[in-house]
Amino acid sequence: MTAAFVLAVFAAFAALMYARKMPAIVAVPLMAVLMALAAGVPVPRLGGIVVDGAGALSRAYVAVIFGALLGRVTVDTGIARALVNFAAEYGGENPFAFALVLCAIVALLFTSLSGLGAIIMVGSIVLPIMMTSGVPRTIAATLFLMAFALGFIFNIANWTFYTTFFGVTEQQMVRYAVVLAGIDAVALVAYAAYAFRRERGYATLQVPDERRAGGVPWWSLVTPVLPIALYYAVHMDATPAFAVSAMFGAVTTRPRVAVQTLVAAAIRGLEDVAPAVVLFMGIGMLLVATKEPQFAAALHPLVASDWARNPLAYVLVFGLLSPLALYRGPLNPFGVGIAVFTVLLSAHALAPLALVAAVMAVVQVQNVCDPTNTQNVWVATFTGVPIVEITKRTLPFQVAVAVAATVAVIAATQPLLGARDFAALVPPALAQGALQGMEAPRAAADRVAVGDDGTPFGRAAASAVIAMLQTGVPHAFALRDDPNESDCSRKSYAAYVRVTTSEFALIEGTDLDVGLTLYDCGGWIVNEWHDHEVLAKPNAADARALAQQGVIRWETWAAAVPGISGDLYRLGVAMSPTDAPSYFFTLFKSDDGNMRAYVRAGGPAYAAGMRTGDVVEKLDGLDWWEYGTYQTELRAYDGKPHSFEIERDGKSFEVDLASVQPFSLRP
Repeated sequence: MTAAFVLAVFAAFAALMYARKMPAIVAVPLMAVLMALAAGVPVPRLGGIVVDGAGALSRAYVAVIFGALLGRVTVDTGIARALVNFAAEYGGENPFAFALVLCAIVALLFTSLSGLGAIIMVGSIVLPIMMTSGVPRTIAATLFLMAFALGFIFNIANWTFYTTFFGVTEQQMVRYAVVLAGIDAVALVAYAAYAFRRERGYATLQVPDERRAGGVPWWSLVTPVLPIALYYAVHMDATPAFAVSAMFGAVTTRPRVAVQTLVAAAIRGLEDVAPAVVLFMGIGMLLVATKEPQFAAALHPLVASDWARNPLAYVLVFGLLSPLALYRGPLNPFGVGIAVFTVLLSAHALAPLALVAAVMAVVQVQNVCDPTNTQNVWVATFTGVPIVEITKRTLPFQVAVAVAATVAVIAATQPLLGARDFAALVPPALAQGALQGMEAPRAAADRVAVGDDGTPFGRAAASAVIAMLQTGVPHAFALRDDPNESDCSRKSYAAYVRVTTSEFALIEGTDLDVGLTLYDCGGWIVNEWHDHEVLAKPNAADARALAQQGVIRWETWAAAVPGISGDLYRLGVAMSPTDAPSYFFTLFKSDDGNMRAYVRAGGPAYAAGMRTGDVVEKLDGLDWWEYGTYQTELRAYDGKPHSFEIERDGKSFEVDLASVQPFSLRP
């Protein structure tokens, strides 16, 4: 119910902003406060959200202010006019082709650039050139953002987030990224063709009349590019880079009034971006609000079920419903969505690579269309295009990109994600049907084989176990065997008990321990009991007595769980109908440092080709150590499909649990 309240608040304010009933600078901070209340954030914390949020993006809007200073200097000194006249003269007579060339340059730049400072640096150069070369301002604004998003697919800084947060590697992401970029490029060209055909209003850069005719020194023309040079050459931060470039432009063009030029540019530049600064404060409040722990708790029911494992649901949620990434919504990995993706990851609802692919798909919508993006705010302010207009124009094309990308994941999991199947999206193991060798033959019902460890005390203890169960049900008989070596199809027993003994020297005497380990017919451990006693000098009679105590505890357990014990004795499988789906395998780190498998003979993992002792090199496309020991071992108990790269006897091969025939118990 809490999640529904949060989504209702989100939807209401998103609709108000989209319909232009409420401006973003009012709606976003209100959304932050009301969503926090809906999620259950304590009222006293709301003040902290407002105060902390107002300053959360201070670096961003300080960069915007100094970027506006540079922009005003380039306009007021005539530098911008000289540049755009040059561009208009040599840009050619085809604005469509010229815009696509500039888009390719922008995309290339943002494979390495990141942050609002880079947006302002590049946009301050490219957008005026576009608009004075015959590209309408609405098309210039939208194409610039689409080109930015295209290049950002390969952005190294962005990939660091994916590799760190989701535990994948760059090499695993490359093939999918190439396909996603191809889809995105097609959408960009299609949008440009459509927009140029319907657009009729052409933009011009507004420059004061008295500055249009005047010339500027040729070396002043590097002023707009200077911040990028400072960024790359000396690794200067965006804010001082803008300030240095503004001073350079003022001094080289109007040295006698450079101070006055800078003061006037600072004042007018601040006026230019004042709405953007206020909106940044609201966005900061929303970011702070979504990081509250109550958000993760509120959204947990949305990902607690297995819906994400269904292929149609994958395309529907991360493709068709990708607009939920807007306004820092439930699919925005830089907003509320980070809680959703965190829960999906921790719950193993999707394989990590499939989850990264979903994030990258919705980010294509978020990067271009979200009015709460800092880059959208700046581009809208710089070009004079209403920010919601950018969303309306680009949203259909970017949603199409997300849908096509998710469909590609479903259709081509093997070549794109490096897995044999999209394992996390197939039904779990438990279903109708039976695996040959999973259950013991009917003739083996109610028969329990008893083996020992080969020691004198072990043989004595085993004989006591057999004696106590020789005439009853289940019926015990002697057989030294390893039930894990073969499936159950030809077993003469439904269950197996291994009797072991050990001795420990103590000051008081010798501690004799007798253990009974109960296995099903395939060697899967069902339970274990140990009884011990400190004796002056243990003998065979002591071992038999301790074994009898173990049998009593075994019988007590069987009486307490008649369903499980009854299935064990009848079918050779100790599984309750209420148990979670399982493939009957486990993973453990051995003394040699390898991750190895222990597999129930005759079970689904066994039928897929996995055997006890196999070395697990990769799980779901990743080296096991990239998950961590505990996280890898935990996956054996989640009852979900997985793919493995296995090594056995020096040979490597793949095991796919997704394609294994499921099982159910025999009536």
